[in-house]
Amino acid sequence: MTVVAIDFGTSNTAIAIFEPESDSDIANPKTLHFADISHCFETPEGEAWLIPSLVYVSGKHKFLFGTEARSQDRSKRLFQGFKRDIVASFRSPAHEIDGELYDAEAIADIFLSELWRRLTLQGIQPTQLIFTVPVGAFEAYLTWFRKFAEKLKFPNLQIIDESTAAALGYAITRPNALVLVIDFGGGTLDLSLVRTAPISPDTQFIKAEAIAKSDAYIGGIDIDRWIAEHFLRQIGIARSQISEASWLSILTIAEQIKIKLSLVREVQASWLDDRLISYELKLNQSELAEILDQNQLIEQLREAIDEVLTIALNKGTSKAAIEQVLLVGGSCQIVAIQQLIISYFGKTKVKFGKPFEAVVHGALVLGQSIEIDDHLRHSYAIRLWEPYLHQYSFYTLFEKGTKYPCQRPDPLILQVAIAGQTEIWLDIGEVADISQAEVTYDNTGRMTSSQLLKQSDFRSLTSTKSNSDMSQVCIARLDPVGELGSDRISVTFAIDDRRVLIATVSDLLTEKVLIDRQAIGKLE
Repeated sequence: MTVVAIDFGTSNTAIAIFEPESDSDIANPKTLHFADISHCFETPEGEAWLIPSLVYVSGKHKFLFGTEARSQDRSKRLFQGFKRDIVASFRSPAHEIDGELYDAEAIADIFLSELWRRLTLQGIQPTQLIFTVPVGAFEAYLTWFRKFAEKLKFPNLQIIDESTAAALGYAITRPNALVLVIDFGGGTLDLSLVRTAPISPDTQFIKAEAIAKSDAYIGGIDIDRWIAEHFLRQIGIARSQISEASWLSILTIAEQIKIKLSLVREVQASWLDDRLISYELKLNQSELAEILDQNQLIEQLREAIDEVLTIALNKGTSKAAIEQVLLVGGSCQIVAIQQLIISYFGKTKVKFGKPFEAVVHGALVLGQSIEIDDHLRHSYAIRLWEPYLHQYSFYTLFEKGTKYPCQRPDPLILQVAIAGQTEIWLDIGEVADISQAEVTYDNTGRMTSSQLLKQSDFRSLTSTKSNSDMSQVCIARLDPVGELGSDRISVTFAIDDRRVLIATVSDLLTEKVLIDRQAIGKLE
């Protein structure tokens, strides 16, 4: 049995397999190294070989990947951050290159297909494929992975969230160990509080239970942009005054400076603008910390930590019970981020020895002998039309963190919105909190920011490709027609062990069952 794990990241991607030790039946995780496209990162535990998540369109149906793509000119032919675009609500428009249209999904497909091809060239024939995803991944993103596996004609696919995998990657397999994973990569910030437990008293296998989760749509590529904008303000150049190639060039420098500031107090670099004028760019750790604070990143991290601790406390788990805090992802190397986390939990609890490989190695462990006892990543609600207010409202059906399988204890009673209505749509969707803050600049160029605001993002299940075949069961047809002011249907909801939302709809007027335990959509 050959298990392959892929940690598809916004900035870098890792692929790992188990490699048996010589003269031993013990297998250790090994991160694969592709000589021409992988990049070596130094970590406290040694070298980590990752593939930069980059694709360069060099010609019609011709592409370069990873480090080869990074060495090319910075233009619209270079695609980066495409994983994040798939996760996002709003995506960048497709680019036309050599008469072909390329959007984020198409580029991601090309990138992962190339990695799969290279696996087969090395003689690796996977029998199980595991993908890792952010804690807050919406159904559309998870569906994309499933369709990719179908394209490969690979039936044995498993998906695990990155934070839970990281706990297993740090070799946290002792029963009843409680650890907090903070995964801060290029595209997202994910937190997961995980407890390990034996599956049964007479087995050595371990189960990882996710007690609490939180996430924010923010990552290292945002920090790179803030640093680049900081430099442009310093030299008095507006972003609109430089070409896209120059902007990508200063973004690359900003990323390099950010990485180096994890090791030294101050970094200096040179940048050439479109007129070939050279500028000296300089940044120190204190200035970077101020940039992060002004853009509300520190506040978002605090809120995410507080949310996880509050959820845990409501379930009877205190902050003091957390044994270790495991840092994962390149952005966790930033000194200001580490200082904040240490201030919460103390230096002895915080570990950051495997920032780049913990996720992919932990996903491999899952494929061997680990089971995951998971919870819903988002809250789920029904969207209702309020005829007197002329607006939609949301009624929560299942809260984020609910353990499944489960059933709502009370039915939902609904009325028609207009007289003579012949059907009632059950518009069920995922609900996630999105934090936003507006950053502005005064006449001196100093940053100011508004209060961090949280907004609810609703995404209908019936609008996702994965649930398109289920959309017809979301309609309760009424005969006779509905009357205003009268309770008309009763709906009971349950989630089965496959995370499928099940609905039963009864007509209160005719006492008929209109929908009998039918699937409305797949939950995550």
